[in-house]
Amino acid sequence: MLIFRERLKNLREEKDLMQEEVAKKLNISTSAYGYYEQGRNEPSLETVKQLAEIFEVTADYLLGLIDTKQHPVRLSEEIMLTEDEIKTVHLMKKEHLLEQINDDRDNNIRRIKRILDFIRDEF
Repeated sequence: MLIFRERLKNLREEKDLMQEEVAKKLNISTSAYGYYEQGRNEPSLETVKQLAEIFEVTADYLLGLIDTKQHPVRLSEEIMLTEDEIKTVHLMKKEHLLEQINDDRDNNIRRIKRILDFIRDEF
C-alpha cells in the first residue's frame, strides 16, 4: 500500500521522530517498523490503531481512505468541517469575529474574500 507507507513516513517526519522512537512506542524492532515504511510488511489492525494514536490521525487517513487527518464533522447535509476548520471557527468566535461578520453577513463575507484574495495575490 503505497499511500500507507508514504503517509507513515511523512507523519513521522512531521513529528520529528526517528524510526527507533516509533518502534519503541509500538514495542517492535526498528527494522519491523522500517518494513512498514518500505512497504515490505503490513501492520496488524491493532498496530494501525496504535499508529493512528501516535500520529494523532484516523486509521482511515493512514490507510488512504480519506485525505483529511481527522474525520470531518457533519453540521448539516451540505456542511462538513475538519478539525482544523472547527479550530478556526473557535478562534473566530473567541475574537468575536463571527458576531462582527453577522452584522452584515453577505457584504462582510464579500469583503473578507476580497481581502484574502488580495493577500494571496501579494504573496
